[in-house]
Amino acid sequence: MITQTGKLPARDFEEIRLAEALERGRCPVCDARQEATYAALRGIAREGATDRGLRAQMDKGLGFCQPHSIGLSKMELLQTSSQLATAVLLDAVLRRRLSTLRKLAGNDASGQARGLTELLDPKCPVCARTAEASAAALRRLLELSADAAWFAALGSCDICLDHIYSLGVAAAAMPKDVQGRWPGILAAQLKKLEALQKTLAEYAHNSTSDRRKLITPEQQAAGAASIRLFAGTADKDRQR
Repeated sequence: MITQTGKLPARDFEEIRLAEALERGRCPVCDARQEATYAALRGIAREGATDRGLRAQMDKGLGFCQPHSIGLSKMELLQTSSQLATAVLLDAVLRRRLSTLRKLAGNDASGQARGLTELLDPKCPVCARTAEASAAALRRLLELSADAAWFAALGSCDICLDHIYSLGVAAAAMPKDVQGRWPGILAAQLKKLEALQKTLAEYAHNSTSDRRKLITPEQQAAGAASIRLFAGTADKDRQR
């Protein structure tokens, strides 16, 4: 059964979520990443310290990147007013890192460099979840572009620049019908971006002290839009 979300037809929860993002002026791939990040951090904060599978993976080198180390501590604090589970998990990561560093200390410079290069990749499980969610969202959006309403939405909606690139890369690896639709989506996005760049130039031109009175609301909105274009859609406030 097809559920109507605004103007975009959606058949399941994933499509409803993507449709809501598009209709609310949010990058749908940013939304998918954020949702996956929130779900992964929430699950690890609740059960990670006692999850034998996760602990076994950590013993083999699994860790957390900098942003998700902070995210984990904040999530646990939000849920339990404690950071005990975070401390337990990071202790396991640190013990593994210390063991590796001690071994590397006895190697020559090239051996140390190779080992340290490997350590630079924390093999963060949250990053892995967000990468999977991004790939799934990209595929689903491109599949949905077979529908005229979704095709039009993908050309006119706010998608951050990184995910415009990602859509193009994903489209190139998909069936011929998807490859055939992508140029139309890209052309519409390019037209939108060119208009944004023109308005930004006008905003910059009017930014001098003697011309600031000429700045229009549209020019100010373009400044905010350009930040979203490069930085991605801001995270939603989730309380659940």
